[in-house]
Amino acid sequence: MQILAPLVTLAAFIVATEGTCTGPNARTQPPAGAIVIDPTGAYSGSFKTVSEGVAKLPNTTTEHTLFLFPGTYEEQVTVPKIKGPLVVQGYTCDTTSYAANEVTITHAMAQKDVPASITKDRNDYTTTLLLKSSNVKVYNLNVANTAGNVGQAIAMKVDGANYGFYACNLTGYQDTLYANKGPELFAKSYISGA
Repeated sequence: MQILAPLVTLAAFIVATEGTCTGPNARTQPPAGAIVIDPTGAYSGSFKTVSEGVAKLPNTTTEHTLFLFPGTYEEQVTVPKIKGPLVVQGYTCDTTSYAANEVTITHAMAQKDVPASITKDRNDYTTTLLLKSSNVKVYNLNVANTAGNVGQAIAMKVDGANYGFYACNLTGYQDTLYANKGPELFAKSYISGA
């Protein structure tokens, strides 16, 4: 009987966890027409890295969506200028809070890591997520630069206009967010740095 008690508890926890991701604030499936990023490759037609998905964004005036399944994506991502609006959605059980985010883009690079021969746009080389396009909305995404206490190390740089960040979590040490151009709106989000 002592062996069964932990198993029953574990089964109840798994059922409870699965059930919590079905409410009105859950976003667990990509919208129709979205470019899907899934690190496991299980979702049909998906890309395993965010950069691969970004590379498939068409440069048209219509709105496009990137949907990211749960995971930690260890890469630098640059979203180039595109003509139309862009929506980036992270998988989450609660769209109203960054605490429930299940998608993280992370990279570790600081100014000290950029070759001295590079003299222009040095911050771009350290940035984990660089948004060059305008009219971008980002939902439920964690972005981190994990270089630590070694100087400028940007988690996210916005280099266009008209941005909205909703329930996002940005972490780094020095200069976590480089809000180069605007306007920008950060709602129900968390930004952490030194």
